[in-house]
Amino acid sequence: MLKKLIFFLLLVFMPVSWTLASGFLVYEQGAKPAALGGAFIAKANDVSAVFYNPAGITAFKVNNFSIGGSLIIPQSSFQGPENNSPEEYSETNKEIFPPAFFYSAFPVYDKLTAGFGVFSLFGQDCDWDENWVGNQLTVKSRIQTYFLNPVLAYKVLDNLSVAAGVEIVYASILWKKRLYYSARGILGCAEFDDNTYGFGYNFGIQYIPFENLSIGVIYRSPVLLDFDEGDAAFTFSSSSDTINAEALYIFPETKTQSDIELPAMFGIGISYDFFNRLTAEVDYLWTGWSCYDERKIKYIDNTVGGEEEILLEKNYEDSYSLRLGLEYRFNESLALRGGYIKENKAVPDAYVEPSMPDGDRNVYSFGIGYKFIFADLMDVSIDGYYALLMQDDREITNAVNSFNGKYRSLSNMYGVSLSWSFLDIF
Repeated sequence: MLKKLIFFLLLVFMPVSWTLASGFLVYEQGAKPAALGGAFIAKANDVSAVFYNPAGITAFKVNNFSIGGSLIIPQSSFQGPENNSPEEYSETNKEIFPPAFFYSAFPVYDKLTAGFGVFSLFGQDCDWDENWVGNQLTVKSRIQTYFLNPVLAYKVLDNLSVAAGVEIVYASILWKKRLYYSARGILGCAEFDDNTYGFGYNFGIQYIPFENLSIGVIYRSPVLLDFDEGDAAFTFSSSSDTINAEALYIFPETKTQSDIELPAMFGIGISYDFFNRLTAEVDYLWTGWSCYDERKIKYIDNTVGGEEEILLEKNYEDSYSLRLGLEYRFNESLALRGGYIKENKAVPDAYVEPSMPDGDRNVYSFGIGYKFIFADLMDVSIDGYYALLMQDDREITNAVNSFNGKYRSLSNMYGVSLSWSFLDIF
């Protein structure tokens, strides 16, 4: 029953994942916080706090719900490689990704509140043309993670709340690349895919030392994903059936094993209300990417090309981001928001490769929110945002795979959410 429920929620809310933040972290999990540059750990005053800091949901006196999503339009390119075609230019295939999220919070009794969230926290989807210059490194690389996150929050004091939750994580991976069979001088295709479940936990603290000041702290644990039922498949398209059969004998289908550890996250935020209409928040978010040092794919049933495994060196480094958000409330109904993010890269120069052209990033965001009462029964909020992600160019000259060149990336992001709660009139 649990697996059926998880599968249904994933079909509804999580059609695809993508890469936005350092490494393959996805931090845009609500329209209001995204408009604020994700600076929401301290204030955490709408139901998306289930993700950003679940301690904030103790402020709710009635049931709260939110549903929403984004349109993500990434653009990446590569020029090179320098060693044989420095002027060649390639772009990733143009795609639009429509991820979604859902949150709810329910007061249990005076000091205890329960919450639930469905979201995608880590994801990557990089899709190049099959005939591009780096096709023997990657054609398509996709990692999808889907989090189901129930939480409990408790108001310890009037100005201090704590929260904890568990994470049920479904993950899938897909990697496609071209394969060269040197004995016959022909190209084939290799495809690896698998899916699995993992588990983690999270907690949050919100402290309000005085009326205008909020301080928040959050932590999310690492999550180990064991992919032990993977499939590796190979195809060749020589004009000779005999050569194809020979190649498939050397590169047979087989089961695979691998694992990926999703990193821990730690964040702290400070929010201050300068007066009744203006709120500012600054957050620091650390992500422990150094756990992602390698990816080893082991062949179980057969050797492939005479090898028992593939070893992909990653050697990611811990990264951090500084986030600033401003909200100006014109009145009880209308609010204008803006944000800025400075985020450092997780991938060192030598390990930048086409499936993860990571780099330092600057993100500029703004948005608007409107509240109204519907039919004297519900308090409704509609929030929207736009964000421009500008990544610094990465000119790589010392890649361990000798695939040197220049990477460029840019993303446009649009999102909206609808939130509602029933008025406490009974």
